[in-house]
Amino acid sequence: DDGNCCYISGCTDATAFNYNSNACYDDGSCIAVSLGCTDSSALNYDVNANTDDASCCYLGGCMDATAFNYDSTACYDDGSCIAVALGCTDSSMFNYDSTANTDDGSCVPYIYGCMDSTMFNYNADANTDNGSCIAYAYGCIDNTATNYDSSSNTDDGSCYYNPGCTDSAAVNYDSSYDYDDGSCAYNPGCTNSGAFNYDSTADIDDGNCCYISGCTDATAFNYNSNACYDDGSCIAVSLGCTDSSALNYD
Repeated sequence: DDGNCCYISGCTDATAFNYNSNACYDDGSCIAVSLGCTDSSALNYDVNANTDDASCCYLGGCMDATAFNYDSTACYDDGSCIAVALGCTDSSMFNYDSTANTDDGSCVPYIYGCMDSTMFNYNADANTDNGSCIAYAYGCIDNTATNYDSSSNTDDGSCYYNPGCTDSAAVNYDSSYDYDDGSCAYNPGCTNSGAFNYDSTADIDDGNCCYISGCTDATAFNYNSNACYDDGSCIAVSLGCTDSSALNYD
């Protein structure tokens, strides 16, 4: 016996993870060192590591310096990086972009008005229609004119100030009229259907309508000087004695 009998087996490789300094016989159980974070509570825990290399990280975040949400204090990239999206980030603005995360100074405020170019109150500066559009309403907008139209908003040159009959052939023609109102008359007469001398063919009243009927014959017994219409009631004068007490009463 040379005095080298060995009774302890194990890994005799001093560079191995499980090196056993007491072993005198290598049993093939050596495991290579695998560096990494061995703390299972760390973000970068390495299940394959058997030797902690002090790299354990407990603060996750975006580690891409070009990203919108870059976190300079993060030691572990958790895949949360968001790319920069330029646009207007003010939700009170007309061109607010809900997908933008970085304001580029392009915000435009709301400008309310009528956006229909065919309307009377079209506003070329408006970017938001507020339902205020008013259609063109043509007519006379001069409030001193006879035909002033308060509902009009655009003058069509139709204003007139002295309407009447402009036909010189009519009985009521007047050269001072500037607009023919359809009142021209050519056949004067009584236009009141309640008068005795009503004339259905008359288109203008001549002021001679008669409302008192009676006998208009001045030589008749019952002549009525107030009557203007003879109703056929005239009685001829019959001379004789009208005293019923007389012997020759007729």
